[in-house]
Amino acid sequence: MIYNIKYRPLKAFLLATETGSFTQAAELLGVTQPSFSALIRDLEQTLGLKLFERTTRRIMLTSEGIDFCDQIRRPIAEIEGAYRSLMDLAAAQRSSIVMGALPSTALTIIPPTLKRLRQTHPALKIRVVEAHNDDLINMLRTSQVEFVLATLLTEVEDFRVTPLVDDVFCAVYPPGHPVAEHQQLYLADLVPYDLILLSKGSSARDLFDRAVADVPATAGLRIDVTHMSSAVSLVHQGLGLAVLPKLALKALNLDGLRYTPLSDRVAHRTINIIRHGRHRLSSAGETLTEGLLEACGMQVPADL
Repeated sequence: MIYNIKYRPLKAFLLATETGSFTQAAELLGVTQPSFSALIRDLEQTLGLKLFERTTRRIMLTSEGIDFCDQIRRPIAEIEGAYRSLMDLAAAQRSSIVMGALPSTALTIIPPTLKRLRQTHPALKIRVVEAHNDDLINMLRTSQVEFVLATLLTEVEDFRVTPLVDDVFCAVYPPGHPVAEHQQLYLADLVPYDLILLSKGSSARDLFDRAVADVPATAGLRIDVTHMSSAVSLVHQGLGLAVLPKLALKALNLDGLRYTPLSDRVAHRTINIIRHGRHRLSSAGETLTEGLLEACGMQVPADL
């Protein structure tokens, strides 16, 4: 018998089981929630089975949904892996690659790497997509990029992680600011003051929001910005202090400003090269990752 098997509803089903949310799964798939619900409904009608129990707040797999998930997860992953391998082959033949990167790495690590590679591999074509950490992980999951330079707060199955550089978030402030008197400075110590914060979704903002969630709010001014350079400009104008990654500071115009690394454990992070463990790097990807590791003084693993 020949079945009319459609990939998109199956992928929607797997994303819903992974996230536990139609809303989040729809965002990952890049469709509206009504369209996503229609994909699930189409799949259930095709199978003649109910796959999810839905409430106003959550979704749960039915027993049939659990069995179905166990049976299709690996075949779908293998199909995606085969598809990705062919895409990698095509990219290798074109000597091109698309990678994702945190803005701090795009400012500091990537420029000298690309300068060196331009001399040794002049035909290599590289597209760098800058994005917030969560967006980078989602782009990697959906195969929009070959690998990313990002942080990984929790272990993710099927992701392969190669440490690249350690970093710490810092408070950046004008001379004479009261926080300069602290021997050790914590995120909670910043709450009483006027703050310039990077927009929601950025690593720095997520870190700050989580760390001070239980700290009583004050009347301090809060300014949200998208770019680190904008944050530094506002600090120069005396409008507050900013929380920025130390890695990026050398590429920004501090020009007389001061900074203090934060002592919170969560303020320390490792930026990694993250890729799918099931997918081989293209030849262009291998060249670029090796260049990034060398730029950071890291040894290239034999099993990269």
